[in-house]
Amino acid sequence: MRSSAHLTGLCVLARFVIAQTVTPTGTERVIPTLSPQVNALPSLTPTIYDDTAPNAQDCPGYQASNVADTDRGFMADLTIAGEHCQAFGNDIDNLILEVQYQSKERLNVRIYPKYIAPANSSWFILPAHIVDQPEWDGKTNANNSDLALEWSNNPTFQFRVKRKSTDEELFSTYGHVIVYEDQFLELVTNMVSDYNLYGLAENIHDFRLGNDYTQTFYAVDAGNTVDGNVYGVFPFYQETRYHDDSASTSHGVYGRNAHGQEWLLRDSTVTYRTLGGSFDFYFLSGQKDDGSSSALATISQFQKGCIGLPAMQMYWTFGFHQARWGYENISVNQAVVEGYRQANIPLECFWNDLDIYDLYRDYTNNQVTFPLPEFAEWIESLHANEQYYVPIIDSNIYVSNPTNESDYYAPYENGALLETYIRDPATGDFYYGDNWPGFSVWGDWLIPSTQGWWTNEIVTWHQKTPFDGIWIDLSEASSFCAGSCGNGRLDENPVHPPFLLPGDPLTFDYNYPEGFNITNATEASSAASASASQSSALSASPILPVPTTTTQGRTEPTPGVRNLDFPPYVINNVQAGHALGKSSIAPNATHNDPYNTTEYEMHNLFGFQISNATYHSLLELFPGRRPFTVGRSVFAGSGKTTAHWGGDNTSTWGSMFLSISQALTMMMSGIPMFGPDVCGFARNTDFQLCSRWMEMGAFFPFYRNHNVKATIGQEAYRWSSVAEASRRAMAVRYSLLTYMYTLFYHAHTNGETVMRALAWEFPDDASLRGTFSQFMLGPSILVTPVLQPNVDYVNGVFPGIGQSERWYDWYSLQEVDAQPGENVTLSAPLEHINVHIRGGSIFALQQPKLTTGTTRRTPYSLLVALDIDGQASGDLYLDDGESLVPNATRLVKFTYANNSLSFASQGSYHASQPLANITIAGLTEEPHSISLRYGSRECNSNQIITGYSAGVLRLANTAQFTPDGAFQEDLKLELKY
Repeated sequence: MRSSAHLTGLCVLARFVIAQTVTPTGTERVIPTLSPQVNALPSLTPTIYDDTAPNAQDCPGYQASNVADTDRGFMADLTIAGEHCQAFGNDIDNLILEVQYQSKERLNVRIYPKYIAPANSSWFILPAHIVDQPEWDGKTNANNSDLALEWSNNPTFQFRVKRKSTDEELFSTYGHVIVYEDQFLELVTNMVSDYNLYGLAENIHDFRLGNDYTQTFYAVDAGNTVDGNVYGVFPFYQETRYHDDSASTSHGVYGRNAHGQEWLLRDSTVTYRTLGGSFDFYFLSGQKDDGSSSALATISQFQKGCIGLPAMQMYWTFGFHQARWGYENISVNQAVVEGYRQANIPLECFWNDLDIYDLYRDYTNNQVTFPLPEFAEWIESLHANEQYYVPIIDSNIYVSNPTNESDYYAPYENGALLETYIRDPATGDFYYGDNWPGFSVWGDWLIPSTQGWWTNEIVTWHQKTPFDGIWIDLSEASSFCAGSCGNGRLDENPVHPPFLLPGDPLTFDYNYPEGFNITNATEASSAASASASQSSALSASPILPVPTTTTQGRTEPTPGVRNLDFPPYVINNVQAGHALGKSSIAPNATHNDPYNTTEYEMHNLFGFQISNATYHSLLELFPGRRPFTVGRSVFAGSGKTTAHWGGDNTSTWGSMFLSISQALTMMMSGIPMFGPDVCGFARNTDFQLCSRWMEMGAFFPFYRNHNVKATIGQEAYRWSSVAEASRRAMAVRYSLLTYMYTLFYHAHTNGETVMRALAWEFPDDASLRGTFSQFMLGPSILVTPVLQPNVDYVNGVFPGIGQSERWYDWYSLQEVDAQPGENVTLSAPLEHINVHIRGGSIFALQQPKLTTGTTRRTPYSLLVALDIDGQASGDLYLDDGESLVPNATRLVKFTYANNSLSFASQGSYHASQPLANITIAGLTEEPHSISLRYGSRECNSNQIITGYSAGVLRLANTAQFTPDGAFQEDLKLELKY
């Protein structure tokens, strides 16, 4: 939804207006302001920028002893090899090394303490019941693995992992010491020259990470900060190496650890540092059955073997979604839905932000603006039109004012009875932070009662508000103050957040995209004038003081003590002061499990756990139906239960561009249902940016337009150019829904990617290693979006031309004329996005309509694009589109070879739509006749309407031969010359 970071800048010098809201009874209620001083935190310098910080590599390291072979590898003791170092914590003297050859392609190296105090016994090692811990397959050992581990004690323990078939070194700590302290772990690996690393999501950064970059992992409510930590934590990278005289090689590394951490990519090394936990590394060979390795194989191995395969999504979720923070009543909702209908633009699902709630409280309805039962009746009108509804649920729960009986808030009281909230260690009471509704608490997902409470609230609310999925926001988890700031102040609830909100007086955003001053000079001038006037008014009487911080600096390790709030190693958290407790639950907050586990250990897992809980709540609500959740904070394995959106981006060309690399890293990380807020969330868009973004977003799996209050509306129908661009791009998307759904089937069953980098599909072309201005949808669709203003062209490459590849324009089906390696200039008028088909592909298409349901009921057509050898293949997955475990499925496989098109299918799912036409592109001449057989029946080819032009053969009127459904029986079409 929105970041506090995007909003706090509005109030630094602002008049702090006391807000008035309307209660269900219609009386005005004054919401006290929350003093900004509670945000004060010590100022810290990130260790990577602190020249006075210790060098952990001066520590003594460890010596291995007592080596014992096992049926899956070996174990050994590691003993500290010298005096304590105390670089950033208390040294752990005795460790266990465990090496497991877990599967042919996966090697695991674990290092963890030998003796652990009982209070910490669960949390040095991330528990398998929370985050999947890969296990031995029962058959692999050092002899039959793709990988080999070598180690030495000279001068201290060090190890390296090699590819057994070629002796290629993939990971090596040689020349470096391992550091293991209670609040700091460090391990360094040597890297090849000019290495190519990808992943370490979530980041807003170039796709190829480079060798002068630090990836910080600490889930944060701070918007899409370029090169900083954001919402997701996926400690996994994939590396590709190009070789002059042979094929490229790829492998992967997963560091299973949920603590705050950093990965320092430098010229010849990568340094891994965490604030606790254990070393739990999984090395993936990326090798396939033929012995070659690839990025795609590595990614599949990561998902299948390490974190779990992504959930299959319901068919309707691939339609277009519209949301906004600012749809303030039912009439506005209806006007937006009607605007799309009148503009003839598809709209699948309508989303409401916080506007629906009473005083921003989850599971409530504002009875003035969204009264019941009228609101429920409006949602049911969407359902009657085969459209859907998704509301937001924030991760915090408002705390009832204990001195005001009329402020009774059932969701809080229900959880309080179960004592299911995270606690403040200073008082033993619940941890009271602050968020949109006021002082709030957060569910403790480590105890079973929390799931039951959360499910009850969701099911109960659905009885009044019949939603179809849930949007989970602020799940980092975000708090607008430092520490348990509600202690002794609950009688002030509800308090206004400690900054002005969009929609408050003097908060309109006058920022527009780059190039706006050229295309809209008059409006740009007016906006600049209005912005200046607003700024002047804001600064005239600043009631709020400028927030200040105190200086703490780097803390020193204290024997026997863990400083949770300000650990000795300071990660480069993007929040002010780089402190862990800024805009989040404090690290020393405790859970209710037997170990009183703290947020220090659990912070990066809150979003993961609330998404899991919501998934299971929706299963309770809709038994047997695939849950649809979209969460903001995610962790390795989140894709099993949730989709993810790109968070609080901006209406800028740069944000649009970087959303491609963000999406590609999500594909690597097992969350294929991903997309950014199309046209941008914060700031104002314009017709150019929104046109281009609506076009590009049509080829991301999750396709949603969403923006913030106090900006202009950006629904696709508001500009004629955006409307036309949207209609054209959506026509392509909705035609390809069958293809996208099939890609998800392969992602769900085999860990394949949906969106793809060109470098993944063409792994031996080193020139593509950093390319992400273009992307592919599966193996067969190439998308070349316009990513800059005021142009009517775009440049793009067509990999493989001159070798074995052919490319066709989607719209004309004409083959691309390009030279090998050429950066081709393509015509790109404002309403047009370049889409190309890879030769060798076969698609089953349907006619685009205004919803996925009506689209899915149209007849099928086949599109065949021949490769250089005159061949092609493809497949189609069919099921009911919503069942968690479908009763019937069908997988159709298409083949074209030797002038013959055929398909065969397996499964019992019945698609009743006929096959209406067939198109074949890339022919060298027109056939003189055709023959068609469907099942055991010879079909009368004289009844087929044919047309041939410029290498494209079109066959129509074939529906008569498949009246019971296109794929009920096998088909064979032969072209005769």
